[in-house]
Amino acid sequence: MAKKLLILLLISLFTLPHLLPPAYCFLFTPSDQALPLWWEIKILLISDGNYKVVEKNSSYSGHYSFTLFWTGCMEKDNGDYILYYENSELISFEAEEKGKFPESTKIIYTDDFRDKPSFKLNYILRKGENLHFDFFVKSFPIPQNESIRKFQLSLPASKENSRHSSDIDYNLFVSKGSNLIFLEEREIYLDTVEKKFAWKWEYHKPHIQRSIPAFFSSSHDVKVQISIDPHF
Repeated sequence: MAKKLLILLLISLFTLPHLLPPAYCFLFTPSDQALPLWWEIKILLISDGNYKVVEKNSSYSGHYSFTLFWTGCMEKDNGDYILYYENSELISFEAEEKGKFPESTKIIYTDDFRDKPSFKLNYILRKGENLHFDFFVKSFPIPQNESIRKFQLSLPASKENSRHSSDIDYNLFVSKGSNLIFLEEREIYLDTVEKKFAWKWEYHKPHIQRSIPAFFSSSHDVKVQISIDPHF
C-alpha cells in the first residue's frame, strides 16, 4: 500500500500546476530577457512486460513491472547544456518467473531475482530546434532460474540510445507508438514543460547455438513522463 501511495504522489508531481514568473517572449534581446539560471528535470518511467524461453525439455515464462524515477538538473553552457545527476530510484519492482522442467516446476518471485532494473540518462542532445533524450533501462539476464542458456532481457530505451547492453537493435522492434523522446528547446525558456510518451516493444526469434535450439520472446509496454522546470 505504501508503494502505491508513493507512486501516486510522484505522478501528482507532473500534474500539479507550477507557480512560475510570467512567460518571456523570444523576440526580446538577451539584455531585455530574464533567462533561466538552471532547469530542474524529472523523468518518470513505468513499464510492464513478459518474456518466454524454451530450450530442450524446459521452458521459462516471466512477467515483470517496475516504476523508475530520475531527478537532476541542467544549466546553459554557451551553445550547449551541462547535465547534472541528482537521484535515480526504483520506486517499485514486481516479478515472477515459472520454470517448467521434465519432472518439476519452480516459481521464483521478486525477492529471488538477483538483478533489478535501473535508469541511465546518458545525454540531452541538441538537434536543430529540439532537445533529444538519450536514456535506457539497465537490464538483466534471463531466465533467472537455472538454465542452459541466458538471454539479456531488453528493457526500455529511447531512440537516441546506442549503449544498451542487449545485442538486439531495440529501435527495430518498437511495434506501436514511438520511443523518440524530445522537447522543443524554445519552450523550456518560457514555462514548465511536461510531455508524455508511450510505446510497445515486441521481439521473438528462434536461436540455435552449439546444436541446442532455443526460442526466446520478449515484449513490454512503456510510459514516460518528462518535466523540465526553469529556475530564474
